[in-house]
Amino acid sequence: MAADWAPPPMASHEMACEAETSSEALFVCLDEACGRRVVVGKSRPRLTVIDRGDFSVRHAGSLGGVAFDAVAVA
Repeated sequence: MAADWAPPPMASHEMACEAETSSEALFVCLDEACGRRVVVGKSRPRLTVIDRGDFSVRHAGSLGGVAFDAVAVA
């Protein structure tokens, strides 16, 4: 294997905040064909997936002091 080998780039979608309260923010994927929606806790870290969307795509988004990226599922 060549030393300069790298895995192929992963597709990604941008997410935007659609609604928020003082304790949570609802993020939706901007790709209409995807449909991913998640709720991110502000005061305590937690992520709740409402609609899975395209699970094979990397999703990223932020809102001021709240940011999420590369969430691992165990």
